[in-house]
Amino acid sequence: MEENTITWLTHTVTYVTLFYISFVIAKLFFKLKNRKINIENELTIKDNVAFAVTATGYFIGTTIIFLGVLHGESHGLLTDVILILFYSVFGNFLLILSSIINEKIVFGKKFKFYREVIRDENVGTGFIEAANFIGSGLIIFGAISGRNINLFPEHGELGHYASDFLSLLFFWALGQIIIFIFLKVYKKVVSYDFIKEIQKDNNAIGIVYASILISVAFLYSFASKGDIDSWETALEDIAYHLGLAIILLPLSRLFVEKVILPKSNLTDEIVNQEIPNKGAALIEAFAYIGSAIIISFCM
Repeated sequence: MEENTITWLTHTVTYVTLFYISFVIAKLFFKLKNRKINIENELTIKDNVAFAVTATGYFIGTTIIFLGVLHGESHGLLTDVILILFYSVFGNFLLILSSIINEKIVFGKKFKFYREVIRDENVGTGFIEAANFIGSGLIIFGAISGRNINLFPEHGELGHYASDFLSLLFFWALGQIIIFIFLKVYKKVVSYDFIKEIQKDNNAIGIVYASILISVAFLYSFASKGDIDSWETALEDIAYHLGLAIILLPLSRLFVEKVILPKSNLTDEIVNQEIPNKGAALIEAFAYIGSAIIISFCM
């Protein structure tokens, strides 16, 4: 067997093994966050779909973080192993912190995720919590998928790693602020109280809200990923992406409504029916997520 093949096989087996290790780490963090919940009972005895959606979103978020470490240039197998293990731990910590921020600050004291997901088995809330984990994973992906400007050149490569870590903290915090602003604006512009709709087990609203969160996080992640040669340029890219999002996401939703459902009103289908139309919600979700992808690849 050629040396290149052996090296490739060694790296592949190592990275796959690290993924399973990162998954175990993610499970430990997820159990810590839900220490008051019997996870296996919720998933297998109660068949709690809302909690299953939440758990799936969490593990998707951790997978995205894992891919973020692999996305950039390799620093050598041993260094890659250390970075993957470090970000597997710290990335999970940020996912949980994002969830707390989402519940305590964005939704407020009257809305309790535990009550909605565990007691009421509210699938719409499960979608929102899953989207928060996926969105935070995307934000972290963008922050760790490249190299930052070395803020501590006197410390050489160690200074570079420290700079990358500080960059992660900055972009993660900025991402939380941006999502908070977008969703606050969303609550102001819609003609219904979406929190009350979610509490009424309106799963369609949960799907729509989740898609907006993921769309904004995807745009932000795409704008911030890769190497940073200039902070000014990086922030300008983020501003351009999000500026287009403010304009084009609502227009895309209107376009999809007129083309796919020309004789109906999406808001009426999702809110003003006795049984909210989850199919129509998926169409609206496609409008947001599809537009975010198109905007990112056209920039």
